[in-house]
Amino acid sequence: MSIDRRQLYRFPWSKTDNPGGWVDVTDICNIHCPQCFRTTLEGHRPLQDVLDDIVACRAMTNCDDMKIAGGEPLTYPHLIDVVEFIARKGMKPFILTNGVGLDRPLVRDLARAGLKRFNFHIDSGQNRPGWEGRNEVQLNELRQSLADLVADVKGVGCGFNATISRANLGSVPDIVDWARRNIRTVNHLTLIVLRGLVVAADIAFFANGRRLDPDTLPNRIENPDEVTLTADGVLEKIQERFPEVSPCGYLNGVAFPETNKYLVSVIVGSRRDLYGSLGARSMEILQVGIHLAKGRYAAITNRTKVGRKVFLFSVLDPSLRKAFARFLKIVFVRPWRAFDGIYIQPIALEQPLELIDGEANICDDCINMMIYRGRLIPSCRVEEFRAFGGPLVSQKIV
Repeated sequence: MSIDRRQLYRFPWSKTDNPGGWVDVTDICNIHCPQCFRTTLEGHRPLQDVLDDIVACRAMTNCDDMKIAGGEPLTYPHLIDVVEFIARKGMKPFILTNGVGLDRPLVRDLARAGLKRFNFHIDSGQNRPGWEGRNEVQLNELRQSLADLVADVKGVGCGFNATISRANLGSVPDIVDWARRNIRTVNHLTLIVLRGLVVAADIAFFANGRRLDPDTLPNRIENPDEVTLTADGVLEKIQERFPEVSPCGYLNGVAFPETNKYLVSVIVGSRRDLYGSLGARSMEILQVGIHLAKGRYAAITNRTKVGRKVFLFSVLDPSLRKAFARFLKIVFVRPWRAFDGIYIQPIALEQPLELIDGEANICDDCINMMIYRGRLIPSCRVEEFRAFGGPLVSQKIV
C-alpha cells in the first residue's frame, strides 16, 4: 500500500530530546521464545549499575518514561527498588513483561512504588507454558485475564505487544478488535513485525572489523521471505476490517528514509463503537503542547478517557471531523450512545532493525534509547554490543 506522508506528522523527537528511555535489569527469562534475540550472558544486573544507567539515560535523552526490560523484569529481585527510583526521578516507570507469574499482590506493590504501566508481550510465536499451540484469537483470553488483573489497581495502566509474522498476520484484525473492545482498560497496542538476521552463503557478518561465525548470530533466519512483512503491510491488514484506523504520525528509517519504521494510529471510540482516528494536526498539537508545558515530549498516558471534548480538535483535523460525523450518526440512530465514555487508544506498528546491503535501517530517532557501558544506543542493538562488542554490519560476498 502507499502511504502519503504529507498527511502524517513526522514525530519531532531526537536522541537528546526524546520521550522514551530504556533500561535492562536482567537477561534471565522464564520462557523461551524462538524469535527472541536475547541470550543469557550476565544474569541479574547489580542494582547500582541499573540506577546509574537510568540517571545517565535521563540526562542524555530528556525522557519522560523509562521502560524496564530484560530478559523478564518480573524475575529481577530489586524490581520494586528500580520502579521507586524512576518515579522519584520524575519519570514514568513502565515494565515490559510476558506477565508470567504476575499476581494481584505484586501489581499492588508495584503500584505503590509508582509504576505507571505494564506492557505485556503476548503472541502465538511464544513457548508460553500452558498456552502452547494457541492462535491469536485463543490468546485473547490470556490478554483479557492480564488486562482485568491490572484494571482494578488505581494508577496503573496496561498495553499489549505482539510480534507479527506471515503465520499470524491474518489474525491481526482479531487482536485489534479485542483491544478496541477493551478501550477503557487497554491503553495501547503495539504490533511489531518479525525481523531477524538473514543468513545465507553469500552474506558475511562483521563486528568491529572481525568476521563472525553465522552460528553465533542471534535470531538467525534462513528464509528471507520470513522478514519481508512491513509496518505498511500490517496497517493494510487492519484496514481490511477497520478502515477507520488511519495513521497520524511516523518515524522513517535511517538508511532507507522511504521506509515507515514506526507508524502510529490513535483510534477514538467507546467500548461499543469505533468512531475514527486522530489526524496529524491533532497529534502535532498534542506533542507541541506537551513539550511547551513540560519541557519534554511524552509518548504514554493512562488518561485515555477524553470525552466528547476531543471533537473540538475537528476544527483543524479532517480525520477527526470524519470521526465526529460518525459519532453523530450513531447517536442519531441510538441516542443513548451519547452517554458512552469516549476514549483514545494508540496503535503503534513497528518495523525493527534491518541489515540491508550492509546498512542498518533503524528508526530515525528511536524512542527506545538506552545506556550500554556509558554509550547511548538503540535498545534493539544491545545484544550485538553484548555479544560482539559493537554493532553488526553485513556484506555481500562472491
